[in-house]
Amino acid sequence: MAEIGRTSHIDGVPGPTGPWKWTVAWNGLVFVSGVRGIELSTGQPANGDERRITLIFEHLGRILREAGSSFDSVLSSTVYVTDMMHLRPMVNDAYIKAFGANLPTRTIVEVAGLNQNDSVEIEVVAVTRRQPFVDAGISHNIG
Repeated sequence: MAEIGRTSHIDGVPGPTGPWKWTVAWNGLVFVSGVRGIELSTGQPANGDERRITLIFEHLGRILREAGSSFDSVLSSTVYVTDMMHLRPMVNDAYIKAFGANLPTRTIVEVAGLNQNDSVEIEVVAVTRRQPFVDAGISHNIG
């Protein structure tokens, strides 16, 4: 059986705000926990939904690169928003910018609330292109 890789620290990405890992990789797939638009300097959601969405995709890009993947290799995504009518157009624009012609499947769900009174959270599943979590000066856990 393939080894399961897990990581909680990725340079340039705020650490998880609870008891989970950013990624779990197994058998060529990487599962990325919900990413929110958290400012690295404060640990709080960024001011404004556009900034939050921009940060989500910056954080996702770093997480995917660390896992040996990229936006081109994302298979599936789930988006949680607190206001579908307001946020869906911004999310759509960000998806087109990040994924281009390689759009993943997507489910978008309106929820009553998110951690830290946030407004948007996105999780993805991607294919890895290399063995994940090769030590490149990044703290991570294997096992």
